[in-house]
Amino acid sequence: MSDDSMQNEEHDASSRRAEQHKHEELVEAATEEIQTLRRALQEGLCRSDACNAGRMLAVTRLLPGCDEEQWAAAAERLGLTNWIAYPLGSDAGINLLKVQDALDDLSWKSEHDPLTGLPNRRAFERMLKLELQRAERGNSQVSVAALDLDDFKAVNDVYGHPCGDEVLVHVAHHLASGKRAYDVAARTGGEEFALILPGASAVTARLMVERLLAALRAAPVRCAGTGPLHITFSAGVAVCKGSIPCSAEKLMAFADEALYEAKRAGKNRVMISRKSPGAPYDRSTMVQSQEKQILFSGKE
Repeated sequence: MSDDSMQNEEHDASSRRAEQHKHEELVEAATEEIQTLRRALQEGLCRSDACNAGRMLAVTRLLPGCDEEQWAAAAERLGLTNWIAYPLGSDAGINLLKVQDALDDLSWKSEHDPLTGLPNRRAFERMLKLELQRAERGNSQVSVAALDLDDFKAVNDVYGHPCGDEVLVHVAHHLASGKRAYDVAARTGGEEFALILPGASAVTARLMVERLLAALRAAPVRCAGTGPLHITFSAGVAVCKGSIPCSAEKLMAFADEALYEAKRAGKNRVMISRKSPGAPYDRSTMVQSQEKQILFSGKE
């Protein structure tokens, strides 16, 4: 290679480094403003019910002269890789669709368990509250079931966590495929699952969950290098009748109590809570007998 060619290559490389440095400075100059905005959103807006309910806000900032590749390089160095950036130009519509797809993906991930694909606890609690409101308006009923896999720790200890993950996916598949189309199956914890069963009485819900349990018992898991593993769960069922306002937290607490009863009774079974989760009357607003006499007579 001639000296002139080498000098040209060095010059081009130097120009590229200078150009990259220029764009990194452009992004870095905006970093403080971006971080200030992020803090304001987290400390202010994202303490609101709107953020907690899962609604999202997309914020854009234009960086003229900075393309996607240059942004990626600078963002990696400055710790801004969780920000979505697409150049706006003649293909702006396509890029905005990419942003929309990315936001849809983030929204889905925020409410779904990454291993099983089932709704997570956050989504379950939101959907349960909505279902309870619907039951109250329609004077119907809704049951919930709290499920916990039996002796799951032993699976992880003996066969390893990859096998444990296979078991969780296996259980999730049985719950999702065995429930009714309008029921909700969710993974609410490590080996904990839950069901929302609209319109089901406690007895009907128990029968439904027992069918799921029987189907799971009949379909063992086969992890690599192990024999068939027969998986069971214990479950507790609680019901809310729409004629009485119910607290989602209290309903789940009663289902959990019934679940613990199932564990104490020997596991691999379903128990019904006998408690009513209906909110008690607020007697502080009731007019007592003596107060009625005063109101009607005007005498104290």
